[in-house]
Amino acid sequence: MKDYKDSRILLVAALCLLAAINAFAQWPDEPTQNLSISNQPGEQVIAKIATTSDGGCYVSFYNGASGNYDMYLQRLDGEGNIQWQENGILISSHPQETWLTDYDMTVDNEDHAIVVFNDIRAGGDWDIYAYRVSPDGDFTWGPDGLTVSDNAGFEPDPKVCVTTDGNVVFAWQEDNVVHLRKVDMAGNDLWDPATITLTSTYGLAAPYITRADNDGVIVQVYLSSGPNYWNPKYIYAHKFDVSGNALWDSEGVAVNTAGGIALWMDSGIASDEAGGAFCYWYDTRNMIHHAYVQHVTSAGIAEWTANGVQLSLSGAELQMNPSLTYNSLTSEVLAFYLITNSGQTAWGVQGQKLNINGELQWGNNGVTFVPLSGQAVMGINAAYQDDGAIVVYQQSADAVNNLVYAIKVDLDGNQVWDTSPVVMSSVMSEKLHMDVDQNGFGQVLAVWGDKRSDDGDIYLQNVNPDGSLGGYGMPGCQYVVGDFNGSGAFNVADIIDAFSFLRTGLPLPALLCECPPGSGNEWAVAMDVNNSCGFNIADIVSGFSRLKTGSPEPVPCELCPPM
Repeated sequence: MKDYKDSRILLVAALCLLAAINAFAQWPDEPTQNLSISNQPGEQVIAKIATTSDGGCYVSFYNGASGNYDMYLQRLDGEGNIQWQENGILISSHPQETWLTDYDMTVDNEDHAIVVFNDIRAGGDWDIYAYRVSPDGDFTWGPDGLTVSDNAGFEPDPKVCVTTDGNVVFAWQEDNVVHLRKVDMAGNDLWDPATITLTSTYGLAAPYITRADNDGVIVQVYLSSGPNYWNPKYIYAHKFDVSGNALWDSEGVAVNTAGGIALWMDSGIASDEAGGAFCYWYDTRNMIHHAYVQHVTSAGIAEWTANGVQLSLSGAELQMNPSLTYNSLTSEVLAFYLITNSGQTAWGVQGQKLNINGELQWGNNGVTFVPLSGQAVMGINAAYQDDGAIVVYQQSADAVNNLVYAIKVDLDGNQVWDTSPVVMSSVMSEKLHMDVDQNGFGQVLAVWGDKRSDDGDIYLQNVNPDGSLGGYGMPGCQYVVGDFNGSGAFNVADIIDAFSFLRTGLPLPALLCECPPGSGNEWAVAMDVNNSCGFNIADIVSGFSRLKTGSPEPVPCELCPPM
């Protein structure tokens, strides 16, 4: 999963009520429908999703309708309306291999999609290319994108992240080394030399990247401990500052040196919003599959249990394929992972909460949310919520077909919805490569490849914070900024009444608004004229000054602007 829960969520939340929010017309409200993103002939595969500040999203995918795996992109607005032509716009039709590696997509601070992938346009070997596409469908890095890397090496699975200052960093493997490259929104290189190369004696692989503080990045890699494929693989993390200088030891920080890792095993990294990162993975160091998390601080200290905190101490089940989300409001990590019996004939979903000290909060064995059964579970993705997480996963209905489910879990490990799990897709079909992201309305959007009609189409479904599908009516307020007394205008009478209220508590303002929506916190949002998302004496002073001088215009709370 993408680590869902970066600073872009705050930007989205800040703008979440700027759209008409009574209902979102195109999000399907029945699990039998789902939203078709591409249904062309042939095979459409490996869909990615990244949300935008209006609550909408981009969806990218490979489209095999032409006989070549072409890269396509579609955009949806915050109501789920398709914004571009049916089946999306062509990003690249350059020659592609008949077998595909993974790729990556994100959204930058200007709501442009950034897609990075490999193809063989320059010869028989994979090279790395990136495209930046505007909300209007303009190719800001040119019709052929930005050439990130062009050489004779083996270059699979490129990754991308957006830094705190809105710049873009790519990470990718070439043979047995890992490269990083940083560009600005115009595609100009920001490091000298432009590409940083990480090496080790026996090779590096599988980079994952997240933003750090001060426009820096942290990259996680697998390190080979010997020359043979069976030699143990370890996990290391490296941090680079705004200029590309290494901030930690030249060999990186040892995250896991216990071994038990194969290249095909899932791992990931998520920012801790304080210059460090959470690394998560599973391994077989004791010949048993277990999932682990480690916290690496901004200073480069792996501060939790050496080689990671084991998420469940139970020996009854194997744990694999973890997905993690971090709640910076409570400084808690929520991790969810696949469980299976020793014979791998029964599957389920389990979760664990860790506090900032890495201590298990849901018992030594975690909490089981989907009990073991003969129905295979796959594609577990956790999405951040202020009060917990929404977990989306697939579960087999028979030997071929899968359904898509979601559960919401609170911070105490309880399932929230009356009907849980919620079925997001009840269509009997083979479903592959699911990707998940969350928008500023708290809706979680899942996209996947689906063989319900042919060799593979792309479908999308949302689930709302209350467990419903489709449109989600959200609370909001109709008000004039500065209009404390409900007269319909902002004038000196509002200043007098607001001052009186602060001094005596009476009379009550004409409008008490629940802000942010769903918080249960009602306050005089209309009188927040200085964009502080609170009401106090500073608003009185600011309001008086604005009325006296006529400038600047009052600015509402970004989390709850007037409808």
